[in-house]
Amino acid sequence: MMFNKSKLQSAYGANGLKQQSGVSLISILAFLVLLIFALNFLVRIFSMHWDDRILVSILDDLPEAMDANTSVKEVRNLIDKRLDINRLRAIPTNELVITKQKGQIKLIWQYERRDHVMSNVDIALSFNHEYSY
Repeated sequence: MMFNKSKLQSAYGANGLKQQSGVSLISILAFLVLLIFALNFLVRIFSMHWDDRILVSILDDLPEAMDANTSVKEVRNLIDKRLDINRLRAIPTNELVITKQKGQIKLIWQYERRDHVMSNVDIALSFNHEYSY
């Protein structure tokens, strides 16, 4: 059996070692770890924004269930019930400020959502909603 010396030299370098080509296993693993870490952040941020979008739809639909005689306590109970129906228990209701002046209900809701990622890394998002009904 005869070896073709030119093919052997093209696959191997001048020192007889095979030339490397392509990506190493370590770089593939590092890329996958970074990709999973980034996707984890994106999913967590998306879920918090999705919850806020549901909250906005709840607040937009409030006037349908209210009239001129609706009290502040009734508005708060209505919001609590709708949050419970939509399973939005992570949104803090203690930061909700509802006032009634001259028959108009004003709602200000500024809240922050935090999600723990690992050790001392957290995701913090702030939301602000102001409505007048």
